[in-house]
Amino acid sequence: MQWLVGRTMGCFFALDVSGLEFLPASGPVIVCPKHQRWEDIPLLGTALPRPMHYIAKAELFQRAGQREFLSALGGLPVARERPRATLSSFKRLLPLLRDRAVIVLFPEGTYILGGVGAGKHRLIQMLLGLQEHRGMAPLPFVPVGIRYRKRPGGYDVAVRLGPPLRAAHPSQARALTDRIMAEIARLSQGEEG
Repeated sequence: MQWLVGRTMGCFFALDVSGLEFLPASGPVIVCPKHQRWEDIPLLGTALPRPMHYIAKAELFQRAGQREFLSALGGLPVARERPRATLSSFKRLLPLLRDRAVIVLFPEGTYILGGVGAGKHRLIQMLLGLQEHRGMAPLPFVPVGIRYRKRPGGYDVAVRLGPPLRAAHPSQARALTDRIMAEIARLSQGEEG
């Protein structure tokens, strides 16, 4: 799928990726990108070298066929307004983290055009709880800025990764979320929808 998406979307979106040295080559990692367009998802999949699992809104998993397709691509459903209602998805996260997977979490929770929205700290709190209760080392949360610039025939897309951020305890989720959002804003400077 990465090859197919790269070939088809590459006709309209020219990627410029920097900061890949901040993405750990192995081990579990939480990638926290800016979210402003649906294209963020496939473009991120072509920009980063490691296979990824995406935390996505549960509404996308309601239709048969679509649910299976998204699950096959690494989608994990989460109820945005009720994250505790999706503990089964979080139970699926633990083995992925133990298998050293890359988990993509859009901390804004939805599309935000023309700026960076407030981060949703509850999902980050749940991830910190997983690491704490399972005796894992603090997970790296890698902030990612995405910037679109219109050009004739498509867009130039800058994908910028920042240094990983960590927290040891779920009580630090709000502060970690604020730090992640500040980094996303810095890395996304100059964005255009």
